[in-house]
Amino acid sequence: MTIRRLLDELETDIQWIAPVSPMDVAIALLAQDGTSALLVSSDKRSMAGILTSSDIVRYLEAHQKLPSHLRVRNVMTHPVISCDVRKSVQRLEWPMSKHNVRHVPVTDDGEPVAVISILDVTRYRLLTAEQEASELQDYVAGASWRSRPRPHRRN
Repeated sequence: MTIRRLLDELETDIQWIAPVSPMDVAIALLAQDGTSALLVSSDKRSMAGILTSSDIVRYLEAHQKLPSHLRVRNVMTHPVISCDVRKSVQRLEWPMSKHNVRHVPVTDDGEPVAVISILDVTRYRLLTAEQEASELQDYVAGASWRSRPRPHRRN
């Protein structure tokens, strides 16, 4: 399945924030929208970075607090690891695993169209496994029906 097809099944609204935005605004957006990733951009076309709840936790662990003057650009992850919408869903797993990230922006001709999370990929894997199991059960049931001995006909 391509990422494009997966996106048809998902809500694909991207949450954006500017690099110069204060961190308290970013935290409010994350809490308000129930998301854990914001794409960082000045123009909503190119990605300067991505800000995740994990970035905030790492910053807090290193610095013990978030100063009021702190900006998104000081905490975000960059460069951004992204994946093209025409790739297979399985292609998302590699950058997530290799770079230990839970959110990967999806691009179409270089422009961001969605952010896929590891949870989205896991749901896809479960759905695929359930469909394959159902198809195998149908196949086995059909094969066992065909292999039953036929009753002898009397003429």
